[in-house]
Amino acid sequence: MIIEGAIAVKAAINFHKRNIDCVYINANKKTKDFNYIRKIGKINNIPFKEVGDDVISSLAIGKSHGGILAEVSNRFTDEFVDGDIFYLDGIEDPFNLGYALRTLYAFGIKNVLLSNRDYSMMEAQLLKSSAGAYDMLNIKICKNPLVDLKTYKDAGYYLYSLYRGEDSKDVFDEAFKDNALFILGGEKRGISSDILAMCDEHLYISYGSDFRNSLNACAALDVVVTLLYKQRRTK
Repeated sequence: MIIEGAIAVKAAINFHKRNIDCVYINANKKTKDFNYIRKIGKINNIPFKEVGDDVISSLAIGKSHGGILAEVSNRFTDEFVDGDIFYLDGIEDPFNLGYALRTLYAFGIKNVLLSNRDYSMMEAQLLKSSAGAYDMLNIKICKNPLVDLKTYKDAGYYLYSLYRGEDSKDVFDEAFKDNALFILGGEKRGISSDILAMCDEHLYISYGSDFRNSLNACAALDVVVTLLYKQRRTK
C-alpha cells in the first residue's frame, strides 16, 4: 500500500503501527520537514530512496503527496491502555472518519473502537484525512459489538450512548464517570436497540436554538469530546 504526504509518513515512522518497506522522497527537496523524516528514518533503519519527480508521480495515487510517499503494510491491531474509549459505530466515509479520529487524538483520547468492516482499502485516505492520527491512536475493530461491549462493561467501564430518547440526559449537565466508553452511531443506522439497552446512560446535545434536526456524527463527537476534555483536565 502507498501512503502519501509528510504527515502520513511521519506518523507511520514514529508510531510503529505498520511495517514500512521503503520511503520514496524527492531528492531535490531539502526542507526542514524532509530532513527530519530522513533523520528519523535512518534512526529506525527504514529503507529510503532519493528519487526524481517522475518516480514519485508514477507511484503516487493522488496529487497532494508533496514529494514524499511510502510503501507500507496494513495497520496492526493494538492493545488498549488505561483511559476512556470511543466506539464509532457506522461512520463509514473515510474523510468523516478521519476527521473524527483527528479530533479524538487532539483532545487526548487514546483508545478507539471501530465498527466491523475492512478498512484496508481506505487506510491511505484515513491517514491523510486524520492528519496521521489513524496511526497515533490505539484502534481495535469491534467484531461482535454486544460481546465486546459487555466485556468492557464487566471490566468496569461506564457505557454512554449519544442518543436522543425519552430518558436521555443533557450532555452539558453530565459529570462523566471515570473509565467511560462513549458510543456514537453513524447517521444512516444510528445505534442498535440491543446496544442502547446495554448502556448505563443516554446523552443528548441540547441546542441554543429551535433547530429540530440532528448534528452529523463528527459535529456531535466534537461536542462530547470537548466537554470530556474540559472535565478531565480539571481533575
